[in-house]
Amino acid sequence: MNSNLDILGLVFNLINYVFVFLFLFNLLKVNYYNQIVSIFVKIYSPISKVFSPLPNQAVNILFLAILFKFLSIYIYFGSQYDITVLAGVAIIQTIMVTLRIIFFAVIGGVILSWISPSNSNAFLELVEEVSYKSLAPLRKYIPSAGGLDFSPLFVLILINLLESFLSDILRSIV
Repeated sequence: MNSNLDILGLVFNLINYVFVFLFLFNLLKVNYYNQIVSIFVKIYSPISKVFSPLPNQAVNILFLAILFKFLSIYIYFGSQYDITVLAGVAIIQTIMVTLRIIFFAVIGGVILSWISPSNSNAFLELVEEVSYKSLAPLRKYIPSAGGLDFSPLFVLILINLLESFLSDILRSIV
């Protein structure tokens, strides 16, 4: 019985990742004609028709991601902690996963800009697009200096600061 609950917790955790990716794609307004993004949209489409408590699609997706993270944490630690603590942990961990995905997308986008700037692979196009759209707000304020773009460096530092702040909050909650 315990192994079945562990498998269910793992499945809920994987569903959480699917919704986090979908949240990022929706938030950054990536190309929905990309093959990978269209798979995520096809997964979410029937769910959105059945379950959409809030009018904003991105907020609905984030809510579902947090819900599935909460369910996976509740399966593992439901008897040890209060439900409000588990809900707080689910929210913080979902935000941390989102930041970590952006972190690796920025690193991947920087590496891809050095190696092969124009590639027709759907995954590499998606990494470049997520990286570019994550860096776009900061690029307005930090101009390139001598052809070097320092905005990825600032974004990576900001993400690490946010993750350490969220980790401190997580340690204080638990």
